[in-house]
Amino acid sequence: MIEDINKKLYAKQDLDFMEMKFAVEAIMTGEVEDSAIEDFLLALNSKGIQEIEITAAARVMKEQSLSIAIGDGNHIDTCGTGGTGLSTFNCSTASAFVAAAGGAEVTKHGNKAISSKSGSADFLIAAGANIGHDRSKLENIFNAVGFIFLFAPLHHESMKHVMPARQRIGQKTLFNLLGPHTNPCSAKRQVLGVYSKDLLPTFASVAKNLSIEHALIVHGHDGVDEITITDSTYIAELKHGEISHYEISPKDFGLSVAKWSEISAQSPEDSLQLVREAFAGESSAVQDMIALNAGAALYVAGKAQSISDGVELALSVMNNGMAADKLAAYVRVSNS
Repeated sequence: MIEDINKKLYAKQDLDFMEMKFAVEAIMTGEVEDSAIEDFLLALNSKGIQEIEITAAARVMKEQSLSIAIGDGNHIDTCGTGGTGLSTFNCSTASAFVAAAGGAEVTKHGNKAISSKSGSADFLIAAGANIGHDRSKLENIFNAVGFIFLFAPLHHESMKHVMPARQRIGQKTLFNLLGPHTNPCSAKRQVLGVYSKDLLPTFASVAKNLSIEHALIVHGHDGVDEITITDSTYIAELKHGEISHYEISPKDFGLSVAKWSEISAQSPEDSLQLVREAFAGESSAVQDMIALNAGAALYVAGKAQSISDGVELALSVMNNGMAADKLAAYVRVSNS
């Protein structure tokens, strides 16, 4: 019973895999009342959510999602947690297009803005894309462009059972942590931004538990869930089943450290304008930050031998117009 689970959580006791699996399955199949869901999420927050609990919940959410068998398994995702409350331009979405232009296949998972001014879905709608598609249309877009956007609400219908409780709570909960671990196309390679440095080892371990092949879990020293251009970035890397931790700085790649004001955006349209300028070859902090994140994505995708090589390739595809062409092609094909 969920009541017994909640009692254990309120006693600050961690759940094992099967207990967590039972609880989340019951919640996501509509068997639990809103008040009990609220108690469950708040008790988890109070206790502190553990690696095995996230792993179990992610497995349930993937089982409940509308999954799509697409690509050869080497496609990448650049979905992060969000939740930073910081209003930067849509770096992960822009970098996904640059990575696609550099030869990576991308299945980008995302949503509309929750804590920021512009989510990935808002950015793509501003660009003129149609983000609502059935699976056959998504496959056609992927085959034509090498990039698709997976709008989370269309693939995780069971989330409707937790929305009332989440809205009443009004703070980050377990479900803010699951999106990056539940790509509907089961991407095995990821650049995954997190809102807290404390999540780096946890998320790296969860990625390993979920059989991810290569992932960079990143958190900027300035608080962003991206590789930042304003400071150093903490990284936990999962590769060949091994996890390592290190820091990188823009200076490591010959890039200048920028000011926060240079990467902020107040609306999807504002964000789109900044990205279009970068894709047009205009040198800026925005272009440099996209290059850092796309470089990491190209490295994870196996299209570059290192992040440094990936940064060089990313700058090239922005400056030669290939990134702009990739965005335009996606918008065109998504509407066809």
